[in-house]
Amino acid sequence: MVWKPPDRSPWVEKLIAVGEGLGDQGQSIISLGPEDLLDAATSATGLEDFGDDWFREPLTMLTTALQEQARLHLPGRLRARAELQLLLQNRLRLVELWNTEPAIADQEVRAPVIITGLGRSGTTLLHELLACDPANRVPLLWELLDTVPPPPAANDTTDPRAALADSEITVMDAMVPAFTAMHENRGHLPAECIFAFAHQFSSDQFTGVYNVPDYTIWRSGLDKAPEYDWHRRMLQTLQWGAATDRWVLKAPSHLSALPQVFATYHDAKVVITHRDPLRVVGSLADLLATLHWMHSDEVDHAGLVEFLCMGLELQMDAVTEERDAGVLPESQISDVRYVDLVADPIATVVRLYEGWGEEVSPEFAQRLEAYVGAPRESRGGHDYSFADTGLDLPTHRALVQNYQERFDVPSEV
Repeated sequence: MVWKPPDRSPWVEKLIAVGEGLGDQGQSIISLGPEDLLDAATSATGLEDFGDDWFREPLTMLTTALQEQARLHLPGRLRARAELQLLLQNRLRLVELWNTEPAIADQEVRAPVIITGLGRSGTTLLHELLACDPANRVPLLWELLDTVPPPPAANDTTDPRAALADSEITVMDAMVPAFTAMHENRGHLPAECIFAFAHQFSSDQFTGVYNVPDYTIWRSGLDKAPEYDWHRRMLQTLQWGAATDRWVLKAPSHLSALPQVFATYHDAKVVITHRDPLRVVGSLADLLATLHWMHSDEVDHAGLVEFLCMGLELQMDAVTEERDAGVLPESQISDVRYVDLVADPIATVVRLYEGWGEEVSPEFAQRLEAYVGAPRESRGGHDYSFADTGLDLPTHRALVQNYQERFDVPSEV
């Protein structure tokens, strides 16, 4: 099947034309070299201490892949430079705060709820449902991108930094309008943990947005402990600013690091959403191809399909083996089927709380009803199918059969 890229905004095409006029799509004027990025972040903040040096190798591997493999056009290069520099600036400010306020490290992150599962399997929906509980706190996107000073109130969507982060993240919607129907990121909305991991420059945030296969493969062998150490410190920082009873966190990337999740948060409640992987792959391939198209004129949709199919099949085998081997605390893991979640979101939440020995408070119930019943602003439809992948259905159905049987996941294609 031939993937058809969606239309880009006219201003993006004009910038690409400018890049063509330069002859190098901006490589000579927009540096992605790690030292240049570090120097620029230092110059912008007046700070020099980036904390421990673990992040430097991932940053070097990422920037090398961006320069040698991603084939960025001019607007893609501009966005990559801005994203990396903003993360470094936030990192500098965080390290300064930690040095000034060492008591932040004494904050205890107690029993967080961590939602994970395959991409496109309902993790975002479940995250937003649990965010309706006034006893829960979710990290908002702006809090993870512009953390210092930490907000004095939890779930604050009115801080001016929320509007700034919103402008930064919705550049993607402005570049390719069709993206708004695929995934919603807003400065004031709950955010994935990948934005916290990104400060260590080892994150699925980059593997999803850019075509960086060498970096992606290299990351697969990394010790994830430094990523989760940073993740915990960011949560400590935010709850030092505003008292927090319980965090509700979300990222599909937690699924491939469950032992590390429990090593970092020994009392975590992990919720895994389950959906037919062959339904997922068509959606994810289209999403990632569109993200690559935002930043480059060259998109290997067939390569993405192959990579995703292999990765999802291996991942679900690994999760099944981990669960069956008893290496994870099963009593702290809850399973949610996508079909049940979308059929009755409120009943799904009630079942989770009952499993945790907790009650849905009247205020939480009222907020759930309001959330589920609220009219949704139409963002168009996201059309995709397994047929678009060009893969043989019987062959790949057999490869995910064990996972589907183990977790009672119905086929959707």
